[in-house]
Amino acid sequence: MARLNYNPYQDFISGLILSSLIKEDKWPLIPKREEVNVIGPWRYSGEPDGYNIVADSALKNFKGRADMIVSDLDGPIEKIIENENAIKVIHAHGDNIDKMIEFVPLIKGIVLGTTQSIPFGPVKNIGGFTDGDRAIIMGKIMGAKIVKVYGFNWDDPVDEPREIKRRKMSIGKEIIEKLTNIKIVYVNEE
Repeated sequence: MARLNYNPYQDFISGLILSSLIKEDKWPLIPKREEVNVIGPWRYSGEPDGYNIVADSALKNFKGRADMIVSDLDGPIEKIIENENAIKVIHAHGDNIDKMIEFVPLIKGIVLGTTQSIPFGPVKNIGGFTDGDRAIIMGKIMGAKIVKVYGFNWDDPVDEPREIKRRKMSIGKEIIEKLTNIKIVYVNEE
């Protein structure tokens, strides 16, 4: 991503490494759902009914059930590792190679890989730029016609550094706005 000076070569290498760590293509095991919830980190404390896709930064505060966790391993890794029941969608990029090598082998259960580069083996390029927009895209991949988004604010990121995160969120928002055949409903607590 030229806007943020990312190295596409490192992103590609990261995807290859993640592919070697995952080994087995478990994408066919993704459940189908008509409606899903995406949980973000911003001012949401409840637990919605239904299938919950949780962006990893929400794991710091969300006490509900995570059916799927979307992460580039910059969130609370211990919570990702200890949740053996959730499907984990791990994103490879040039800045998280060391974390992938250290932690992906420790993750139990179904592990799926994503990249923002050329897909390879069990690692797919599904689009998306942040854990939040990749979580919404995962809902679409699952066949959801409705995605309810809880605790997510494109304009007020919780992660640091906030200015860089704000630029990433802007890109993520652009991606989500281009999705078709899906209704996205934002539910935020004030």
